[in-house]
Amino acid sequence: MEKIYHYTSFEAFKKIIEFGTIRLNSLANVDDAEEGFLHDTSSQAPYTFASCWTKDAKVSVPLWKMYVDSPFAVRIGVLPDILVPTFSDKNFVSNQKNKDAYVLLMHRGGSRGMEFLSDIIYTDKPRLRMLKNLRGIFDSGYISSYGLTKSLHWEFQQEIRFIVQAVPKSQVIMRRDASLYTCCQEVMDNDRSTDIKFIDMEYDINKMLTAEIMLGPSTIEEDAKELEKFLDEKLPNFSGKISRSEVFIRRK
Repeated sequence: MEKIYHYTSFEAFKKIIEFGTIRLNSLANVDDAEEGFLHDTSSQAPYTFASCWTKDAKVSVPLWKMYVDSPFAVRIGVLPDILVPTFSDKNFVSNQKNKDAYVLLMHRGGSRGMEFLSDIIYTDKPRLRMLKNLRGIFDSGYISSYGLTKSLHWEFQQEIRFIVQAVPKSQVIMRRDASLYTCCQEVMDNDRSTDIKFIDMEYDINKMLTAEIMLGPSTIEEDAKELEKFLDEKLPNFSGKISRSEVFIRRK
């Protein structure tokens, strides 16, 4: 199993360690403004949440520049099983912190086997249709690929992402003839109001003990000392690798 990598600020990294959670952000707030839109119905981006990583072990200058505002940046390298959903019921995630929301995996039709962690599909036609026809049957492309398609312009990212959907419990209208999953889906289909900005999920902290932590290209010696001090205090059994980017970017 090969590692995946996440570019972030040192401040965000500290929160990942201190709170023991990884944040999945709304697709409505990601940099690719085309994500989540559908040809035949309203966007489900406000109900879809992802934590974005890359499979590319080679250092990427664009990723340093695009995803870290602070000069004190780090790249985390971990095994993909650091974050695994647990369930209170079929498809409903329980190891998440938003107790006012139902957090669920999408039904992918069983063909991908990757309902939670999936590679991004880069294509010249990233927008999908939800429905196959006017009878309301879901299109197979929507089932297998929603939240996972991006334009070829983004292919340099080599992205892999953890992905869930979430709806406010207050917006779910239960019906005797429908499952909870169906009632949650109706919240999205009917574009009901949501105030959910992110979903924090608990991860296996033991998987972080062998992480690769790379200091960013604008870091200085004092940053390296601060990182080591933080790890000594918060992860005293850390046995992973600490390195520094071979790329140098002038600190502003």
